[in-house]
Amino acid sequence: MMFKKKLLASAIATAALSVGMVGSASATAISETSVGQVLLGDMYLARSSDYSTTDLRVINTSLTNAVKAKLVFRSKKHSDECRDMILYLTPGDVAYVTVRLNSAGQPEVWSDDDSILATRNSNGQVTFASQVTGGVTFPMVAPRTEPAADTCAQGHFEVVGIYAVTGTVTGLTNGRTVTIRQGMSKHDLINVFDTPKATLNAAGNNITNNGGALGGADYSSRVRLKGNVEIASSGDRLMAPMTALRDGDNVRTALTITHAVTNPLFDADIGSETLIGNGFGNGAPLQPVDMVTDFEGALTTARLFNTYVAGGTNFEITFPTKYRHIVSGRYSGAGATYSTPFQTNGSVQYSSQLYDNQERGAPGSVTDLCVVSPCNVTVNPGMFLIHEVNFEALTGTSTWNPTTGWFDLSLIGRAGLDNLGYTWTAAEGVPATGYTHFYKAGLTQSVISPMGR
Repeated sequence: MMFKKKLLASAIATAALSVGMVGSASATAISETSVGQVLLGDMYLARSSDYSTTDLRVINTSLTNAVKAKLVFRSKKHSDECRDMILYLTPGDVAYVTVRLNSAGQPEVWSDDDSILATRNSNGQVTFASQVTGGVTFPMVAPRTEPAADTCAQGHFEVVGIYAVTGTVTGLTNGRTVTIRQGMSKHDLINVFDTPKATLNAAGNNITNNGGALGGADYSSRVRLKGNVEIASSGDRLMAPMTALRDGDNVRTALTITHAVTNPLFDADIGSETLIGNGFGNGAPLQPVDMVTDFEGALTTARLFNTYVAGGTNFEITFPTKYRHIVSGRYSGAGATYSTPFQTNGSVQYSSQLYDNQERGAPGSVTDLCVVSPCNVTVNPGMFLIHEVNFEALTGTSTWNPTTGWFDLSLIGRAGLDNLGYTWTAAEGVPATGYTHFYKAGLTQSVISPMGR
């Protein structure tokens, strides 16, 4: 595929490379073990009628490395940032948060976990959510209302492993020395991650991609996050793994290094910066560049498929990078213009096919399931997906509705150059993730299964 071949070149384009280095660098990929440096959540949901909460769990599977990570919630339609927070993960740690509605019916994030910062006083003293009786809540920022209403009660999210540190850490802003270990104090850990990364690097600490020792080559083995998302009601629980992205080892040739999913200057704090893509990844030493194409190379697909049960099969599709392709004023006026691979109004064309257990097939029918407004905004219902997070019903027709079988959903991208200058063909599809929702008897006995690609 031309686009994916170009991704490898984009990962090294800013450096003067030898042939040997090109052969040893590797592109971002979906992790086969659901463990990686970046986690993508296909959907979170909080509504008053039934599925009222979504629980997120992020695991630091390394028993020797502490990891600073950032969690960002994004809205259903426009992928606006609804809430972000830093996760302070000690070795072997688990961070957890819950998305729910408050008494006024507005979405909020709740946690009583010691990985979540609750308050920071002007004198530098901090309080973690575990120290607050009843936990702490964080309101979500309302997304935009034009050109079509959006909501933070439903959306998608991302978890980015910023960097890892291990061993004895010196050079901290407060002058202390901290040893990274399981069960360590989160007050000690936040002193490490609050110290500027450049300061930690200058002190010679053992940090991934530290910029001082350009060898690196250890980020993938040290930042190993795994996440689960659970959407729950009083009578049902839907759980699925987060999609994990990882990269190969960092590669050094002479004075040039290709970084995996980070760079020596990359850090993050609470704010509105876009993580996936914006100054995030590969580049010449000390010069980050936009890496969204590497993520899209891992996520690009022209088809999603899974098994099918008549009267009990829905599916969810998310486009995690669609918001990076807007090229004419963000959501201004009557609409926005998108570059390829998305349609000019941000939609994605699709076609669906059902197969029974005897390999016979016919087109299936797809209908938008609007579980949280905004609803039915597709310009041509049944042919396009337009939200960032799409939840759809799959059925047969009056003459074709097999009891069991499988379905194949084709995603049709738009050909041409995107706003980063990379070439797409319609046959390459679009960057997408998703799962299938199998259900019985209303809200009970439901399960989620990640879709094939």
